[in-house]
Amino acid sequence: MELSTKLYILDDNGQKFMGAGVLWLLEGVEETGSLLSAARGMGLSYTKARFMLESLEKGLGQKILDRKKGGAEHSGGTLTPFAKEFISLYREFQSEVKADAERRFRGFSASVEKLMEEGK
Repeated sequence: MELSTKLYILDDNGQKFMGAGVLWLLEGVEETGSLLSAARGMGLSYTKARFMLESLEKGLGQKILDRKKGGAEHSGGTLTPFAKEFISLYREFQSEVKADAERRFRGFSASVEKLMEEGK
C-alpha cells in the first residue's frame, strides 16, 4: 500500500481555487514572465490559465499578477510580492501536510498489516 494525497484550498462556496495546478502555473509565470508561456508549457489554453489565476485572486482577495500588455501576445506579467510570499507559504504548508499524512499512514498501514496477519 502507498499513500497519494491531493491538497486543495476551497473558497466559501466550496469551489477550488488553489492546488498543484495553480502552483505550477504560478511557477511558470515566475519563470517565463508570461501567463501565456506558462499556460502553453502546461498544455493549457490561455483562457483556462486566466480563469485559474482569476479564481485564485478572487479566493484570496489579493492581486497575484502585475499584468503588462505588450507585443502581440498581451500576456506579460510578474508575480506580486504577495504572490511570491503566498507561494512560499503554500509550499511549506503542502510539505507539512504531506509529512503528517505519511506519518499517519505508516501507523495505519502497520495496523492493517497486523490485522491481516491475525486473519480477522
